[in-house]
Amino acid sequence: MSDLLRAWYVLLVLGLITFALTALVGKVPLDITSAISLPHNLPYRVGVNLREAAVGLADRRAFQSELERLKNEVETLREENRGLVLEIERLGQLLEVRTQQSPGAVMSVPVVGVGSGSVFERLELGQGARSGVVRDMPVVVPAGLVGIVTDVSATRALVRTITDPESRVGVTVRGKGGRGIAIGEVSGRIRVTGYRAQSALERGDLVETASEGGLFPRGVLVGVIDEVFPADPNDLQQTFMVRPAVDLSTLLEVILISPS
Repeated sequence: MSDLLRAWYVLLVLGLITFALTALVGKVPLDITSAISLPHNLPYRVGVNLREAAVGLADRRAFQSELERLKNEVETLREENRGLVLEIERLGQLLEVRTQQSPGAVMSVPVVGVGSGSVFERLELGQGARSGVVRDMPVVVPAGLVGIVTDVSATRALVRTITDPESRVGVTVRGKGGRGIAIGEVSGRIRVTGYRAQSALERGDLVETASEGGLFPRGVLVGVIDEVFPADPNDLQQTFMVRPAVDLSTLLEVILISPS
């Protein structure tokens, strides 16, 4: 006999006992009715418990779903906030360049590639002619001079940096006058030649653009003198080496200035 059938027989017997006692004594003692009602109400109580458990499970699932939605919303807000922070930084750098270097600074452009070889140094920019980039735009950052735009496509542009051996920039020493030509070196430094000094040069002197040739705004920092070669007594010109003010390998954004 199965357990289920046995349970029904037990309930039937208890029901008959209840009926018989009621007929004989008129009222069944509380202890007996309680003992009989317990299994009688058991299916109902089991159903109630199952329903409450189902409701609790549904509530937990709804809570987890809402929690996941809120997490995604927070992550989206974080990304948007990060974008706003980066945009504020770009605008701040653009304003700084306009204030301290040239009012002709027009846009901030991302650097998407750095080309390094045994001879040339190039930067690839992530915007081109469609964004208003043109050839001969000076390229700077708040720390100093980067180079000049040499080639432009619809969506990309190439920059010849000041460390490129083909680069030529008119420079002077801040606070000491004189003028010379800065030429890029394979070593990553800059050699200034043909410099006619008005005062004695020293290591640590600041070198800046002299606007010679009209390609670069005047007064943009190029670098720091880190080696001065002995001057020839019979030659008024002097040669020295400059450490660039800008680390080209770490650039993420640059500022473009309208060409003169």
